[in-house]
Amino acid sequence: MRALTVVKIGGSLVYHEDGRALRRLGEEIARLTASHSLAIVPGGGPFAEVVREYGQKLGLRESTCHFMALSAMDQYGYLLQEFIPGSRLMELGEEGAGSQLVGLASSSPVILLCSRFISRVPPGELPPSWDVTSDSIAAYLAGRLGARLLVLLKSVDAGSEIKEPIVDSFFSQAVPPYLRVGIVNGLYPERLTKLLETGQTCI
Repeated sequence: MRALTVVKIGGSLVYHEDGRALRRLGEEIARLTASHSLAIVPGGGPFAEVVREYGQKLGLRESTCHFMALSAMDQYGYLLQEFIPGSRLMELGEEGAGSQLVGLASSSPVILLCSRFISRVPPGELPPSWDVTSDSIAAYLAGRLGARLLVLLKSVDAGSEIKEPIVDSFFSQAVPPYLRVGIVNGLYPERLTKLLETGQTCI
């Protein structure tokens, strides 16, 4: 059975080239499914930005905004299904997804709708604040799902060190010690392929 790779698709990618950049990335992800089991964690993108804007404007508590932003990730997940050919949506259950997810991901990219599952995670594991973004959530889920590799797709190039401001401040605590992590500029989908095929840029 193939090892599972969790790929977090940053919400910032939706802003580029009127969706064409996201379309190229989605097509590359679909091709990679032939040789890799991929579980997609959506970012928040413009949907989370609306939460942040009104959280500030209305003086909402961080915990309230956190749960609203989880729903924003699901909204971005529905959007991503339009851009990743053959992809499927899967809502995580209480037990994570386990063998069912691994089986599905071996034949098509699986986009995880994780808001309900993450909303039940104890605050001691994932604090409900803006310090915990979709990067940390992806790292947490990769650990729970037994993934071997986590890839964060951004719209910028990252250096060799994975730290703020490239990721959120909680990320280092959310990453299991055994998990390999790579950051790839999603505007260049071929770099994702190179990472999965050669392991380059992983730490």
